[in-house]
Amino acid sequence: MASGTTEMVRPQDMQVPPEAIALMTREVALRYCVCPIAISDPRDSVRSLTLASIDPTNLFLIDEVQRIVGRKVMLVPATEQDIMLGIAIYYLEAAKKAAQQPAEVSEEVSSIAIGEEPITVAEQHLGSIKMVDGILQRAVNERTTDIHIEPHEEATFVRFRIDGVMYDHQTFDPALHSTIISRIKILAGLDIAQNRLPQDGRFELTVGTKNKRLYDIRTSIIPLLTGQKAVLRLLPKGHMSVSFNQLGLSSKNRETLMGLINKPYGMMLATGPTGSGKTSTMYACLSMVDCIGKNVITVEDPVEFQFQRVGQMQVHPKIGLDFAAGLRAILRQDPDIIMVGEIRDLETLSMAVQSSLTGHLVFSTLHCNDAAAGAARMINMGAEPFLVTSAVSGILSQRLVRKLCEKCKVQASVSRQIRRQLNLPTDDDTIYYHGMGCQHCRNTGYYGRVSVFEVLPMFEEIQQAIIRKATSTEIRHIMLANNVASLRDDALDKARAGLTSLEEVIRSVYVDDV
Repeated sequence: MASGTTEMVRPQDMQVPPEAIALMTREVALRYCVCPIAISDPRDSVRSLTLASIDPTNLFLIDEVQRIVGRKVMLVPATEQDIMLGIAIYYLEAAKKAAQQPAEVSEEVSSIAIGEEPITVAEQHLGSIKMVDGILQRAVNERTTDIHIEPHEEATFVRFRIDGVMYDHQTFDPALHSTIISRIKILAGLDIAQNRLPQDGRFELTVGTKNKRLYDIRTSIIPLLTGQKAVLRLLPKGHMSVSFNQLGLSSKNRETLMGLINKPYGMMLATGPTGSGKTSTMYACLSMVDCIGKNVITVEDPVEFQFQRVGQMQVHPKIGLDFAAGLRAILRQDPDIIMVGEIRDLETLSMAVQSSLTGHLVFSTLHCNDAAAGAARMINMGAEPFLVTSAVSGILSQRLVRKLCEKCKVQASVSRQIRRQLNLPTDDDTIYYHGMGCQHCRNTGYYGRVSVFEVLPMFEEIQQAIIRKATSTEIRHIMLANNVASLRDDALDKARAGLTSLEEVIRSVYVDDV
């Protein structure tokens, strides 16, 4: 019978007796997502085991675990992340203690705890297939953008990035790590015999039977001291699902951005770190142009969404088709509007600038911190300042901040420290919110993300600053003097609207006042 308590527990912060851990194998704990946290006193007439569970009212789970452990089971609520951390901590401690015992004792304990025959190579391979499939399926269900499979001496950790934040998903025996990595390499078409060099690849994943969802899985594997680490990025394929109206632009930013999109020529850049939503914004901007009256062509890596009436080219660096080569070929196709997935080198930058100067409208992305740093980044890459000011019409910068869960958000008090960090007046009576945490949001208080923007048009003062190679700090001063809303300003507006929290503003976009 389930425990009547509703208070969340954190197994990793508790003193869990080894006897409780010994009653259940790690495999069973992972299978049912439970962590032992307490055991009844030996003098009690009813022997019981208390487990942390994400679903303490699941009677089927209670019956199954009671059958396995042979005693009464009581469940108390905990988050999945805390349960996985507890499993990782306590079962690793148990394994270390077993390893310190004499060999004959360790073997006896192992045979009692596991009770399995030695695993054959075929069974191990089949197990790795099931494990990788399970990780991918769970990742899709959890809205994961990146999967990290990290080898350590004591265990291999699987971590998910959800809404921009990393969470521990599960651990498994390091003896299985090489077969897991081999399975991923086979899927991505990589060399399974190469263990000392980084490798990159990709494969497609289809999820569901009736409502099929197709994902492009970009795979990166690097060698570490403890083994090979794999990172898998999940990119949904198909038609674009984010429209321009769904970007979350303020009225002023929307007006400025639409002015840049409607120009007959020039270059518009989207800047920000990896995973900040730049490509989605470029796609949304591309959806606003006339694809019938104009010839629109893109060169991308990879093609994440498909457009009607737009020519989309996929780069293939291994055969010499990189961004520069793709852009060179596009310019022979009589284009009006060009989108370059990313400017990574001087050659691509020079060709994009020349395309803009010769009457083409160019969209592209650039890796740098904010709009003020975009011009400095191009000059550092080797572009001439006067060409940058002539070619670039505007620079957009963005971040993704986590949205408060609508099912559990409540009014929040604002501490002095937060007011000081964000320079909020003490007499500010704005109502702010934070998330309490619930089952819908995995007890994080957040569900989904929303973009925050700064849009910098190339007005005269900015152009003069770029020509004299001003620093990004100087350019930010000019933006502030001309009332150009910064990333922080837009993020605070979204906090005031109840979309996100002030803590998330500080975590994601906060910078010191210039």
